[in-house]
Amino acid sequence: MNKEQRIAYLTKLVTEKQPYGSKEVWYKNDRRKLLVFEIDLQYLIYNAYNGRIASFVKSHEKQTGKKLDASKDDDAKLIEEFLWNSNIPSNKETKKSLEEKKQLEYGFVTRDGVVIDGNRRVMLIKQLAKEQPLYFLAVVLDETLDQNPKEIMRLETTYQMGEDAKVDYNAIEKYLKCKDLQSYDFSDEEIGKMMGEPEATIKEYLSIMDLMDDYLAKLGYSGIYTRLDKTEGAFVDVNGYLKKYKGRSSGMASWHYSDTDVEELKLIYYDYIQFMYNKRKRRDDEEEGIFGSEDSKDYRVIGKPSKKESIFCGNEKIWAAFKDNHFKRIDPIRDEFERGSCSIENLRKENPGHDLNTLLKKRDEMWAEKVGSALKENLGTARYSLQNFNNQNEPEILLRRALNTLESIDTKARSFHEKPEVEKLISEINKLTWEFKQLIKQNRRG
Repeated sequence: MNKEQRIAYLTKLVTEKQPYGSKEVWYKNDRRKLLVFEIDLQYLIYNAYNGRIASFVKSHEKQTGKKLDASKDDDAKLIEEFLWNSNIPSNKETKKSLEEKKQLEYGFVTRDGVVIDGNRRVMLIKQLAKEQPLYFLAVVLDETLDQNPKEIMRLETTYQMGEDAKVDYNAIEKYLKCKDLQSYDFSDEEIGKMMGEPEATIKEYLSIMDLMDDYLAKLGYSGIYTRLDKTEGAFVDVNGYLKKYKGRSSGMASWHYSDTDVEELKLIYYDYIQFMYNKRKRRDDEEEGIFGSEDSKDYRVIGKPSKKESIFCGNEKIWAAFKDNHFKRIDPIRDEFERGSCSIENLRKENPGHDLNTLLKKRDEMWAEKVGSALKENLGTARYSLQNFNNQNEPEILLRRALNTLESIDTKARSFHEKPEVEKLISEINKLTWEFKQLIKQNRRG
C-alpha cells in the first residue's frame, strides 16, 4: 500500500463515513474536539521514530547505516519486534485487555496513515486480527507527517510521554526523546510541558543524555543505545556527582582537585558501569557485598560528594592511590580491547553477519570477566583505607581491626613462607608497633 493509496482511503473515510466518536485534544495551541474513525489496519503504517522504541531503532540504523521504512514489510516486521520486546509483560497485559474489552483508548494517525500515537496497540490488534477482522480507532489528523513534523511531534510526545503515559517505557527512551525534541528547536520549557515535567528536570535529562553519549563514544559504541539497558541509575548518580565538582567549586572535597581529576573520576566510573551491568553474578559477590547485583550502590563510594563517604572527597592520598592503581591495572586490559583480539573490528571480522548489539554484549561480558577482580580489589582496598582514615582519632578501633586482620592470616599457607613480600611486611609491622610502644612509654613518663 503506497502513500497515495493511504491518503485516498483516509480522505474518503473522513469525508464519507460516519465517525465512531470524538476525542478532545490540545492541538495547534488550541483545545479541539476531533473525530474518531474505525480504520482498516492495512491502510496504516508504524511510526518508526515513536518514543517507545527509539533506542532500538537508532541502534539498528547505526549498525546497518540504513533508515527504516515502515511501508516496507521487512522493516514493519522489525518495528513490530522492537515494539513487542520493548516491554513484553505490559504488551501481554494490553493484548489480553484488547481481546476482552476491545480498544478503549483512541490513537492518532496522520492523513497518510502514519500512526502517531498507538503503535503498540496497532501491533497487538494485528496479532488478534489474525483470527478476526479488527479496526484501529483513531483520530485522523488533517495533515501528513512531513507537512507539519514539529506540531505532530508535540502531539505525539504529549500523549506518549506525558506524566501518566510514560510509566511503562524503557528508561533510556525519555532521554532520547528530549534529545530529539531539542533537535527540533523546542525549548526546555516546551519539552517539559509536553512530558509533564518541570523545566529543571528536562535540563537534567539532557545532561544525563550527554553523559550517556560520551560513555558510548569512549567505548566506540556511539549510537548503539541498546547497550545502555538498565544503566540509568548509575548515570543519574554520576551525573549528579560530576555537576557538584564542576568548576572545582565543591566544598565537599578535603583537597584542591583539578578539572583533570574530575575527568579521571568520570572515566573510572565508565569502567565500573561497563563492569557492573555486564558481569555474571556470583555467590562470592554477595558475600563480599561488592556489586552483588545490578542494583548495588557500592559504586557510590567512589565519587559521592561526602568527605566521610567518598574516596574522591575524603583524602587526596587515598584517591591518588586508588586512581593510580586503577589505571595501572585496567589500561593494559583496555588496550587489548581497543586494539587486540577483543576489539570491535576484530569481533566483526570473526563474526560476519552477526547483530552488532549481540557482539557488543558479548564483548562487554568479556570485559567484565577480565576487569572484575581488579576493580573489586582496588575498591575494597580504598574503602578500607577510607574507613581507617575516618577513624584516625580512634586508635583502639584501628588496632583491634589490625589485630583481627593479622589473626586471620593462615600461617600454614605456602605463600606465607615463600613470598619475600610477606617477611618484608612483617618487619615493617614489627617496626611500627615498636615505635607505638615507645611513644606510649614517653607519654607516660611525661
